[in-house]
Amino acid sequence: MHNRMTEGSPLKLILMFAMPVLLGNVFQQFYNMADTMMVGRILGVDALAAMGATASVSGLVLGLNIGLAQGFAIPIAQYVGAGEMDKVRKAVAGTLMLGLIFVIGITVIALVTGIPVLKLLGTPEEIMGMSIEYIFIIYGGLIITMMYNMAASILRSYGDSRTPLYFLILASLTNIVLDYVFLKTLHMGVGGAAIATLISQGLSVVLCVLYIKEKTRFLIPEKEDFQWDREMLKAQLSLGISMGLMNSIVSIGSVILQSAVNKLGAVIIAGHTASRKVIEMFMQPLISIGVTATTYVSQNLGANKLERIRKGLHCCTAISFVWSTFCILISFWGIDFILALVVDAKEVQVIATARQYFKINVFFFYALSVLFIYRNALQGLGKSQAPIFSSCIEMIVKILATLLLTPSLGYLGVCYTEPIAWILMAVFLLAAFYRDPRFILGKKR
Repeated sequence: MHNRMTEGSPLKLILMFAMPVLLGNVFQQFYNMADTMMVGRILGVDALAAMGATASVSGLVLGLNIGLAQGFAIPIAQYVGAGEMDKVRKAVAGTLMLGLIFVIGITVIALVTGIPVLKLLGTPEEIMGMSIEYIFIIYGGLIITMMYNMAASILRSYGDSRTPLYFLILASLTNIVLDYVFLKTLHMGVGGAAIATLISQGLSVVLCVLYIKEKTRFLIPEKEDFQWDREMLKAQLSLGISMGLMNSIVSIGSVILQSAVNKLGAVIIAGHTASRKVIEMFMQPLISIGVTATTYVSQNLGANKLERIRKGLHCCTAISFVWSTFCILISFWGIDFILALVVDAKEVQVIATARQYFKINVFFFYALSVLFIYRNALQGLGKSQAPIFSSCIEMIVKILATLLLTPSLGYLGVCYTEPIAWILMAVFLLAAFYRDPRFILGKKR
């Protein structure tokens, strides 16, 4: 379903586009939540800690993949907004070529450096074996992750946010079933959880490819579209590397912060892991609005409708603030029940740790909302420097927290690290966006 975002009510269009993206993101989180719930309840706290110890490292690699795929696809949305379908197909071809080249290199590097990085982070010896098993399986399937993100990004850039959702729902249900079979019935350990995730993602890839082939053949490049277009590929590389670096820089900070968490013991690691899984689920509406902002801004930039961009971003902010308020209410009423779904209620210390992290972080969702919206809006405008610099701010804050806050405050220092980064990044990104005279004075391009 093609959703042109250059005409009609911005609020309605944003909600219509964001809802399938949100549901898709939520079901994608179910991959991780299903792993966490099954591992925590079936395999125990040590296995949960083993997965948690790999989270920041695997997040770095997966975030790089996702950022590359999304960035490569941004010109597709710009050409859709301009109505240049011949360039749309060439941009699709460029996305596929660049994505496959990059994922091969990333996979090799990730596999070679996997064990040294886990040791460098101080992963406890008692969980090291399980951590290595889990992360190597995830790294081995990076090409599956890249293929799905390329297919989904291509469809979303064209305005179709529903189709990836339908396939993710089916894949998520498959993931839950496979988790139970691999962990409870076949006793495959944490490796079984990783294999279940990859099989489920592979199903999404197959379904996306079949859909594009049967229903949206106009997106399939012809042979001549795969010829190198220097200017187009330069733009795609700039945006892809920008978004990939943005995610990676953030993740590098997370890896360093994870090293501080790892030193606090298996109970803290398990509680931090459980809370991260839950809070990431509550972040999904904010992330989805940010993803929507990229497509909305890109299409309207292509159509030269700058006033619509400003109005649309105001709508995005209002929606995100409403959700942030709801999350704060949940932190007072309901968080213990939600955490008990992930961790056995008998694990009192683990739940107390998870509760502390959630309650502190959720109060700063307003800053996180602004961060997601304006970082993606700047990417949609083709401006890559400010988002990268904002990610550097987050990395620096996490490094300083690891060196200064955590040694003096313990886990409380970990809890306050990201909120501090969110506030600084939000202020920087707002300033970067509104420095553009087109959005201060409403000048035409």
